[in-house]
Amino acid sequence: MNFILYGSKHTVLASVFDSFQGREKEFNWLITDMEIVAHQEEKLIRDYPKMSHPIVWIAGEDLSNIVNKYNPQFIWGVLSAFDKSINIDINNLLVEPYANGNEGLWVPSPNIQHPQAKLEIVCWDSSLMLLLSNDINIDDKFRNYFKEARDLNAYNSEF
Repeated sequence: MNFILYGSKHTVLASVFDSFQGREKEFNWLITDMEIVAHQEEKLIRDYPKMSHPIVWIAGEDLSNIVNKYNPQFIWGVLSAFDKSINIDINNLLVEPYANGNEGLWVPSPNIQHPQAKLEIVCWDSSLMLLLSNDINIDDKFRNYFKEARDLNAYNSEF
């Protein structure tokens, strides 16, 4: 299912990961089209140097730690979740998910951009986030946690 949440607080991702109830740790994450700000950004980059790059491949446990410890706001970015058995070479990406300027996110039934990803979090100009998911369990957790979440497919069909 696909969801849209308005508000810059949702691009901080701590509450989004709270809604997943730890499931974010079950995946490896590809982060692309990333622009972030954090109160302790220098310490974040020192502790996790890869976060200074525009494309990041990171274990779910590490991403969860970053979100909980540094509370970064993703101004722009696409976080794509993959089964732990999949390894992505960020130097040879065949598909590079993106947010900024991506009209494919605003069609009646948008799809997860990377064909091997299970779900995708899109942070849009620090004003809203999208969740595109093929995981019914995460969908249910997300919907129960965020009562204000709207069905993205229905939302996009209105325009």
